[in-house]
Amino acid sequence: MLNWTVFREYDVRGIADTELTDEFAYSLGRAYGAALRAAEGRTVAVGRDVRDSSPRLVEALGRGLTDSGLTVFDVGIVPTPGLYFAVVHLPADGGVMVTGSHNPIEYNGFKMQIGTASLHGEEIRAL
Repeated sequence: MLNWTVFREYDVRGIADTELTDEFAYSLGRAYGAALRAAEGRTVAVGRDVRDSSPRLVEALGRGLTDSGLTVFDVGIVPTPGLYFAVVHLPADGGVMVTGSHNPIEYNGFKMQIGTASLHGEEIRAL
């Protein structure tokens, strides 16, 4: 069952192996992919942090993104500003950073942008 509390004001964040499952990451990729395509986007840069759960979340997210018709640029392990740089300089139409940020190690999350604007508030909840 989906825990709606993972949808925060500026990101999607939760416990990696219980709330942020592979199925969840795939579904988020599909939902974000639909939103990016609605904004006429076709390419997305994806980055990740060094948490143990990040590679599997990126893989599942990537499947959802490609199944939505997007071309995915995996920029690997980068800090969040590195992903923002990649979106501008690849260029890509959007970006998703898989990161737990400052949260405890068992957490992870997704920071999303369309163009150079980060999704927040109702834009995240609409996914």
